[in-house]
Amino acid sequence: MMKKIFFITLISVCTEVWGQMGINTGNPSAALDIVSNGNTAGTKALEVNNSDNSELFKIHNNGNVGINIGTSSPTDILHVKTDIKHENLPVLSSPYSPLAVDAAGAAKVNPTATQYFYFKRSSSFGNFSLYNTNVYTNIPFPAGADVQGNTTGFGFGTDASGTVNGQSVTSISYLTIPEPGVYLFEMYQTAYCNGLPTTSSNTGQVAINTLFATAGSGSSVYSTNTIFRDYAIARRNASGAIHLNSYAYANPQKLVVAYQSTVTNEKVALFVNYAGGDSYSTQSCFMNQPFGSDNYGYLIVTKL
Repeated sequence: MMKKIFFITLISVCTEVWGQMGINTGNPSAALDIVSNGNTAGTKALEVNNSDNSELFKIHNNGNVGINIGTSSPTDILHVKTDIKHENLPVLSSPYSPLAVDAAGAAKVNPTATQYFYFKRSSSFGNFSLYNTNVYTNIPFPAGADVQGNTTGFGFGTDASGTVNGQSVTSISYLTIPEPGVYLFEMYQTAYCNGLPTTSSNTGQVAINTLFATAGSGSSVYSTNTIFRDYAIARRNASGAIHLNSYAYANPQKLVVAYQSTVTNEKVALFVNYAGGDSYSTQSCFMNQPFGSDNYGYLIVTKL
Protein backbone atom coordinates (compact mmCIF):
# COMPACT_ATOMS: atom_id res chain seq x y z
CA MET A 1 0.00 0.00 0.00
CA MET A 2 2.81 2.38 0.87
CA LYS A 3 4.50 1.59 -2.49
CA LYS A 4 1.34 2.57 -4.37
CA ILE A 5 1.00 5.81 -2.43
CA PHE A 6 4.66 6.65 -3.06
CA PHE A 7 4.36 5.87 -6.78
CA ILE A 8 1.23 7.95 -7.23
CA THR A 9 2.81 10.80 -5.30
CA LEU A 10 5.96 10.57 -7.41
CA ILE A 11 3.96 10.65 -10.64
CA SER A 12 1.97 13.66 -9.43
CA VAL A 13 5.14 15.54 -8.49
CA CYS A 14 6.90 14.70 -11.77
CA THR A 15 3.85 15.67 -13.81
CA GLU A 16 3.39 18.91 -11.94
CA VAL A 17 7.06 19.93 -12.02
CA TRP A 18 8.10 18.85 -15.48
CA GLY A 19 4.73 18.30 -17.24
CA GLN A 20 6.14 15.03 -18.66
CA MET A 21 6.26 11.44 -17.47
CA GLY A 22 8.59 8.71 -18.64
CA ILE A 23 8.38 4.94 -18.29
CA ASN A 24 11.66 3.12 -18.87
CA THR A 25 13.26 6.46 -19.70
CA GLY A 26 14.79 9.17 -17.49
CA ASN A 27 14.41 11.80 -20.20
CA PRO A 28 10.80 11.82 -21.43
CA SER A 29 10.19 13.80 -24.62
CA ALA A 30 6.40 13.89 -24.39
CA ALA A 31 3.65 14.17 -21.79
CA LEU A 32 3.82 10.37 -21.62
CA ASP A 33 6.95 8.72 -23.02
CA ILE A 34 7.08 4.91 -22.89
CA VAL A 35 10.18 3.04 -24.00
CA SER A 36 9.93 -0.68 -24.70
CA ASN A 37 12.07 -2.89 -22.49
CA GLY A 38 13.09 -5.18 -25.35
CA ASN A 39 14.15 -4.97 -28.99
CA THR A 40 12.30 -7.92 -30.57
CA ALA A 41 9.15 -7.75 -32.70
CA GLY A 42 7.31 -9.70 -30.02
CA THR A 43 8.20 -7.27 -27.22
CA LYS A 44 5.31 -5.07 -26.10
CA ALA A 45 5.83 -1.39 -25.40
CA LEU A 46 2.25 -0.92 -24.21
CA GLU A 47 -0.58 -3.26 -23.22
CA VAL A 48 -4.13 -2.47 -22.05
CA ASN A 49 -6.30 -5.19 -20.47
CA ASN A 50 -9.95 -5.28 -19.48
CA SER A 51 -11.31 -6.27 -16.05
CA ASP A 52 -11.01 -9.96 -17.00
CA ASN A 53 -7.31 -9.45 -17.75
CA SER A 54 -7.92 -9.97 -21.51
CA GLU A 55 -5.73 -7.98 -23.84
CA LEU A 56 -7.62 -5.19 -25.62
CA PHE A 57 -4.88 -3.00 -27.03
CA LYS A 58 -1.13 -3.42 -27.55
CA ILE A 59 1.80 -1.72 -29.24
CA HIS A 60 4.82 -3.85 -30.06
CA ASN A 61 8.43 -2.79 -30.30
CA ASN A 62 8.32 -2.98 -34.14
CA GLY A 63 5.49 -0.42 -34.26
CA ASN A 64 2.68 -2.88 -34.98
CA VAL A 65 -0.58 -2.13 -33.19
CA GLY A 66 -3.09 -4.80 -32.20
CA ILE A 67 -6.71 -4.18 -31.20
CA ASN A 68 -8.97 -6.95 -29.87
CA ILE A 69 -6.73 -9.73 -31.20
CA GLY A 70 -6.21 -11.52 -27.89
CA THR A 71 -2.74 -12.82 -27.11
CA SER A 72 -1.72 -12.97 -30.78
CA SER A 73 0.97 -10.62 -32.05
CA PRO A 74 -0.14 -7.98 -34.59
CA THR A 75 1.16 -8.88 -38.06
CA ASP A 76 0.72 -5.44 -39.69
CA ILE A 77 1.05 -1.80 -38.72
CA LEU A 78 -2.60 -1.97 -37.62
CA HIS A 79 -4.10 -5.38 -36.87
CA VAL A 80 -7.77 -5.25 -35.87
CA LYS A 81 -10.21 -8.10 -35.20
CA THR A 82 -13.92 -7.61 -36.11
CA ASP A 83 -15.45 -4.47 -37.58
CA ILE A 84 -14.15 -0.92 -37.68
CA LYS A 85 -16.65 1.96 -37.83
CA HIS A 86 -15.92 5.13 -39.79
CA GLU A 87 -18.09 8.25 -39.79
CA ASN A 88 -18.03 11.46 -41.83
CA LEU A 89 -15.22 10.32 -44.12
CA PRO A 90 -14.63 12.42 -47.26
CA VAL A 91 -15.12 10.90 -50.72
CA LEU A 92 -11.67 10.64 -52.26
CA SER A 93 -10.86 11.01 -55.93
CA SER A 94 -7.68 10.96 -58.02
CA PRO A 95 -4.79 10.93 -57.20
CA TYR A 96 -5.81 8.92 -54.14
CA SER A 97 -5.88 5.14 -54.44
CA PRO A 98 -8.70 2.92 -53.20
CA LEU A 99 -8.15 0.76 -50.13
CA ALA A 100 -8.07 -3.00 -50.64
CA VAL A 101 -7.89 -6.03 -48.37
CA ASP A 102 -5.54 -8.90 -49.20
CA ALA A 103 -6.19 -12.60 -48.62
CA ALA A 104 -4.78 -12.41 -45.09
CA GLY A 105 -7.18 -9.61 -44.17
CA ALA A 106 -4.62 -6.80 -44.22
CA ALA A 107 -5.89 -3.41 -45.43
CA LYS A 108 -3.51 -2.00 -48.01
CA VAL A 109 -3.40 0.60 -50.75
CA ASN A 110 -4.39 -0.89 -54.09
CA PRO A 111 -2.07 0.18 -56.95
CA THR A 112 -3.88 2.14 -59.65
CA ALA A 113 -1.28 1.71 -62.41
CA THR A 114 -2.90 1.17 -65.81
CA GLN A 115 -2.54 -2.35 -67.19
CA TYR A 116 -1.86 -2.21 -70.92
CA PHE A 117 -0.43 -3.99 -73.96
CA TYR A 118 1.27 -1.94 -76.68
CA PHE A 119 2.47 -3.37 -80.00
CA LYS A 120 4.10 -1.09 -82.60
CA ARG A 121 4.82 -2.85 -85.91
CA SER A 122 8.27 -2.06 -87.31
CA SER A 123 8.09 -3.97 -90.62
CA SER A 124 5.60 -4.57 -93.39
CA PHE A 125 3.03 -7.33 -93.11
CA GLY A 126 1.56 -8.67 -96.32
CA ASN A 127 1.44 -10.85 -99.41
CA PHE A 128 -2.24 -11.74 -99.19
CA SER A 129 -5.18 -11.59 -101.58
CA LEU A 130 -8.54 -9.84 -101.33
CA TYR A 131 -11.06 -11.62 -103.54
CA ASN A 132 -13.03 -14.24 -101.57
CA THR A 133 -15.26 -13.51 -98.57
CA ASN A 134 -14.51 -16.99 -97.20
CA VAL A 135 -10.75 -16.39 -97.01
CA TYR A 136 -9.27 -14.97 -93.80
CA THR A 137 -5.72 -13.66 -93.40
CA ASN A 138 -4.35 -13.51 -89.86
CA ILE A 139 -2.80 -10.25 -88.60
CA PRO A 140 0.17 -11.31 -86.46
CA PHE A 141 1.20 -9.71 -83.16
CA PRO A 142 4.19 -11.83 -82.12
CA ALA A 143 6.40 -11.48 -79.06
CA GLY A 144 9.59 -9.54 -79.65
CA ALA A 145 10.98 -6.03 -79.98
CA ASP A 146 7.70 -4.68 -81.41
CA VAL A 147 6.05 -5.22 -78.01
CA GLN A 148 6.54 -1.84 -76.33
CA GLY A 149 4.80 -2.77 -73.07
CA ASN A 150 2.80 -5.66 -71.63
CA THR A 151 1.71 -5.02 -68.04
CA THR A 152 -1.51 -6.96 -68.76
CA GLY A 153 0.63 -10.11 -68.96
CA PHE A 154 -0.70 -11.18 -72.37
CA GLY A 155 0.71 -14.43 -73.70
CA PHE A 156 1.71 -15.20 -77.29
CA GLY A 157 1.13 -18.27 -79.42
CA THR A 158 0.54 -19.66 -82.90
CA ASP A 159 -1.96 -22.26 -84.06
CA ALA A 160 -0.53 -24.17 -87.02
CA SER A 161 -4.08 -24.55 -88.28
CA GLY A 162 -7.56 -23.63 -87.18
CA THR A 163 -10.90 -22.28 -88.33
CA VAL A 164 -12.49 -18.83 -88.40
CA ASN A 165 -16.26 -18.90 -88.75
CA GLY A 166 -15.90 -22.45 -90.07
CA GLN A 167 -13.25 -21.55 -92.68
CA SER A 168 -9.77 -23.12 -92.54
CA VAL A 169 -6.84 -20.83 -91.72
CA THR A 170 -3.17 -21.68 -91.21
CA SER A 171 -0.54 -20.05 -88.96
CA ILE A 172 -2.89 -18.15 -86.65
CA SER A 173 -0.93 -15.78 -84.40
CA TYR A 174 -2.90 -15.08 -81.23
CA LEU A 175 -2.72 -13.29 -77.89
CA THR A 176 -3.77 -14.93 -74.62
CA ILE A 177 -5.74 -12.92 -72.04
CA PRO A 178 -4.50 -14.27 -68.68
CA GLU A 179 -7.45 -13.23 -66.50
CA PRO A 180 -11.10 -12.26 -66.90
CA GLY A 181 -11.94 -8.58 -67.23
CA VAL A 182 -12.96 -5.85 -69.65
CA TYR A 183 -10.30 -4.87 -72.20
CA LEU A 184 -10.30 -2.08 -74.76
CA PHE A 185 -8.59 -3.11 -78.03
CA GLU A 186 -7.53 -0.30 -80.38
CA MET A 187 -5.81 -1.23 -83.64
CA TYR A 188 -4.75 1.02 -86.51
CA GLN A 189 -2.94 0.07 -89.71
CA THR A 190 -3.11 0.88 -93.41
CA ALA A 191 -3.66 -1.37 -96.44
CA TYR A 192 -2.58 -1.19 -100.07
CA CYS A 193 -2.55 -3.48 -103.14
CA ASN A 194 -0.13 -3.42 -106.07
CA GLY A 195 -1.20 -3.11 -109.71
CA LEU A 196 -4.59 -3.38 -111.35
CA PRO A 197 -7.24 -5.42 -109.56
CA THR A 198 -7.96 -8.89 -110.89
CA THR A 199 -11.63 -8.05 -111.07
CA SER A 200 -13.10 -4.56 -111.27
CA SER A 201 -16.53 -3.59 -110.05
CA ASN A 202 -18.61 -0.49 -110.43
CA THR A 203 -17.69 0.64 -106.92
CA GLY A 204 -14.16 1.72 -107.75
CA GLN A 205 -13.12 0.59 -104.25
CA VAL A 206 -12.05 -2.46 -102.28
CA ALA A 207 -14.11 -3.14 -99.15
CA ILE A 208 -11.91 -4.69 -96.45
CA ASN A 209 -13.03 -6.22 -93.16
CA THR A 210 -10.92 -6.31 -90.01
CA LEU A 211 -12.15 -9.06 -87.68
CA PHE A 212 -11.77 -9.50 -83.94
CA ALA A 213 -12.16 -13.21 -83.13
CA THR A 214 -11.79 -15.32 -79.99
CA ALA A 215 -11.24 -18.96 -79.05
CA GLY A 216 -11.18 -20.81 -75.76
CA SER A 217 -7.97 -21.96 -74.09
CA GLY A 218 -6.62 -24.97 -75.96
CA SER A 219 -9.01 -24.47 -78.89
CA SER A 220 -8.22 -23.35 -82.45
CA VAL A 221 -11.85 -22.76 -83.38
CA TYR A 222 -12.25 -18.98 -83.64
CA SER A 223 -15.51 -17.12 -83.91
CA THR A 224 -16.00 -13.48 -84.84
CA ASN A 225 -16.90 -11.05 -82.11
CA THR A 226 -16.64 -7.74 -84.01
CA ILE A 227 -16.13 -6.63 -87.63
CA PHE A 228 -14.88 -3.21 -88.76
CA ARG A 229 -15.19 -2.38 -92.46
CA ASP A 230 -13.05 0.16 -94.31
CA TYR A 231 -12.70 1.01 -97.99
CA ALA A 232 -9.51 1.35 -100.01
CA ILE A 233 -9.52 4.47 -102.19
CA ALA A 234 -9.23 3.43 -105.83
CA ARG A 235 -6.50 4.29 -108.27
CA ARG A 236 -4.11 6.17 -105.99
CA ASN A 237 -0.36 6.02 -105.58
CA ALA A 238 1.46 6.07 -102.23
CA SER A 239 1.25 9.87 -101.93
CA GLY A 240 -2.48 9.94 -102.77
CA ALA A 241 -2.27 11.19 -106.37
CA ILE A 242 -4.50 9.56 -109.01
CA HIS A 243 -2.81 6.52 -110.54
CA LEU A 244 -4.50 4.18 -113.02
CA ASN A 245 -2.68 1.02 -111.95
CA SER A 246 -2.46 1.24 -108.19
CA TYR A 247 -4.25 0.94 -104.85
CA ALA A 248 -1.01 2.01 -103.17
CA TYR A 249 -2.39 4.81 -100.98
CA ALA A 250 -2.26 4.15 -97.21
CA ASN A 251 -5.90 3.22 -96.63
CA PRO A 252 -6.79 3.16 -92.89
CA GLN A 253 -7.89 -0.13 -91.36
CA LYS A 254 -9.23 0.47 -87.84
CA LEU A 255 -10.66 -1.61 -85.05
CA VAL A 256 -11.93 -0.51 -81.63
CA VAL A 257 -13.46 -3.18 -79.40
CA ALA A 258 -14.38 -3.15 -75.70
CA TYR A 259 -14.31 -6.87 -74.95
CA GLN A 260 -15.29 -8.68 -71.76
CA SER A 261 -13.34 -11.87 -71.17
CA THR A 262 -15.01 -14.17 -68.65
CA VAL A 263 -12.54 -17.07 -68.57
CA THR A 264 -8.80 -17.44 -68.02
CA ASN A 265 -6.36 -17.75 -70.92
CA GLU A 266 -8.88 -16.86 -73.62
CA LYS A 267 -7.31 -16.48 -77.07
CA VAL A 268 -7.75 -13.41 -79.29
CA ALA A 269 -6.76 -13.14 -82.95
CA LEU A 270 -7.29 -10.49 -85.65
CA PHE A 271 -7.91 -11.12 -89.34
CA VAL A 272 -8.23 -9.31 -92.68
CA ASN A 273 -11.11 -10.39 -94.90
CA TYR A 274 -12.40 -9.33 -98.35
CA ALA A 275 -15.88 -7.76 -98.19
CA GLY A 276 -16.61 -6.61 -101.76
CA GLY A 277 -15.81 -4.25 -104.62
CA ASP A 278 -12.65 -4.60 -106.70
CA SER A 279 -10.67 -7.74 -105.94
CA TYR A 280 -7.14 -9.16 -106.05
CA SER A 281 -6.85 -12.92 -106.43
CA THR A 282 -3.04 -12.77 -106.32
CA GLN A 283 -0.82 -12.13 -103.30
CA SER A 284 -0.67 -8.41 -104.05
CA CYS A 285 -1.88 -6.77 -100.85
CA PHE A 286 0.02 -5.51 -97.81
CA MET A 287 -0.21 -3.51 -94.60
CA ASN A 288 2.13 -0.63 -95.36
CA GLN A 289 3.81 2.32 -93.69
CA PRO A 290 1.92 5.60 -94.17
CA PHE A 291 3.94 8.45 -95.60
CA GLY A 292 5.79 10.23 -92.76
CA SER A 293 4.96 7.56 -90.16
CA ASP A 294 7.57 5.65 -88.14
CA ASN A 295 5.54 2.42 -87.96
CA TYR A 296 3.38 -0.01 -89.93
CA GLY A 297 0.48 0.05 -87.48
CA TYR A 298 -0.13 -0.58 -83.82
CA LEU A 299 -2.33 -2.39 -81.33
CA ILE A 300 -3.01 -0.92 -77.89
CA VAL A 301 -5.00 -2.84 -75.29
CA THR A 302 -6.05 -1.30 -71.99
CA LYS A 303 -7.61 -3.17 -69.10
CA LEU A 304 -10.60 -1.16 -67.93
